[in-house]
Amino acid sequence: MPRYLLIQSLSFIVTLWAVLTLVFLAMRALPGDAATIMGGIDASESQVSAIRAQLGLDRSLPAQYVTYLSDVVQGDLGNSLRERRPVVNVLVDRFPVTLTLALVAFAISLVLGLGLGLLAGLRPGSTVDRLTLLFTTIGLALPEFWFGFLLILLFAVKLGWFPVLGLPPEGLTLAASWTLLLPAVTLAIPRAAQLARLARARVLEERRADYVRTARSKGLTATAVGRHIASNSLPGTIPLLALELGGLLTGTIVVEQVFGLPGLGATILGAIYARDYPVVQGVTILAVSVYVLVNWLADVTQLMADPRLRVS
Repeated sequence: MPRYLLIQSLSFIVTLWAVLTLVFLAMRALPGDAATIMGGIDASESQVSAIRAQLGLDRSLPAQYVTYLSDVVQGDLGNSLRERRPVVNVLVDRFPVTLTLALVAFAISLVLGLGLGLLAGLRPGSTVDRLTLLFTTIGLALPEFWFGFLLILLFAVKLGWFPVLGLPPEGLTLAASWTLLLPAVTLAIPRAAQLARLARARVLEERRADYVRTARSKGLTATAVGRHIASNSLPGTIPLLALELGGLLTGTIVVEQVFGLPGLGATILGAIYARDYPVVQGVTILAVSVYVLVNWLADVTQLMADPRLRVS
């Protein structure tokens, strides 16, 4: 186990360095100039040059890269070129919206996906199984943005139960967190469908195992056998759960745009348009760190939950 953790930690560092380097090069390769955008259309050439020198953009690319990596290692993500404040403060303001949205969506997909998958797998061919297969087919085929617009039209415009766009004026408070329900459901449905399919397949596979036939031949009740099948099937879904959670924390751009939420997705899009390099890089560091960390935790959890993996 210690050797495994060491390898995973080294993999985390290499992955983070590779992504940071790619983002740095990609932002510099984009057409346009952050100094020109910051100066505005009325800025003179001397003013643009002064801004460029102030931001360090007049230095060579390797010099900018070394400074960039050195600052990141020291925990300094720089200042936002657009908002004129530390990137860390921008992330602290926007990340709670994305985090809350992702966690609510993950909880919905977890309960719905695992519940339907287990029930369908334990009762193949039943009405529940057929309805689950129908749900998974529709859930995987629905485009998120289209489903989001459909929910807005029905529950916000027609029924008036939710705000059409954005958060209440007081921001994301505990009382206002219910406004994230529609975007959370939009994110959860396709993930629940995918999870239900995997859980159903795992349960069907376990039903054919030798220990299940032995348990039935010994006269164990269907409930007891089902409990054994479920406990042996669930560890196989942990990697997908980690991917889904990591994807939710880092991939809510489309849904945040549809519902007008001020999360990390809207932040990074605005930063790309404004060539706000520090914010793009800061969001990327946060996203990659969260994604790799979640998958690392999933690997460790799966090892602890399934003794067969530790033996192998």
